[in-house]
Amino acid sequence: MCKTAFSILIERVAKYVDSKGGVLKIRFEEAGKKEDRAIMSYYKDLKNIGLPFDDGSSSKYNFLKPSDFQRILKGEPKRQQKKSPLLQIADTYLYPMVKGGYDKNYFPYQVLLSKNKLIDSLISPNDVVNLGIKYSCFDSRR
Repeated sequence: MCKTAFSILIERVAKYVDSKGGVLKIRFEEAGKKEDRAIMSYYKDLKNIGLPFDDGSSSKYNFLKPSDFQRILKGEPKRQQKKSPLLQIADTYLYPMVKGGYDKNYFPYQVLLSKNKLIDSLISPNDVVNLGIKYSCFDSRR
């Protein structure tokens, strides 16, 4: 996972969790020593430096500061193997969310959306830009 995707994902989840008064612990699927170290590094950077984006061009997203990440993110990320039931559930959601970025009629995406299983159906339409699923390369089509 690249630093951009990791940062956007963790920040949006952290904002949502914080709005509900919770804290966030990160679990991820182990991929290899280099990749796992990268994720750990991205996590530490969020807590120490903040998001890797330009403050000016990103200001519309009301991004979190390092102190927010320090308060919301708890512990160190934990690697888990592919056989983890939690990771299997995550994989079941991931493909429909990705495909839903360019095919709103994709049946599994429609089912998840209609059953309120995606963040976009749990937040107000005004909050989708800051808390919803981020489709970087698909934003012009939404």
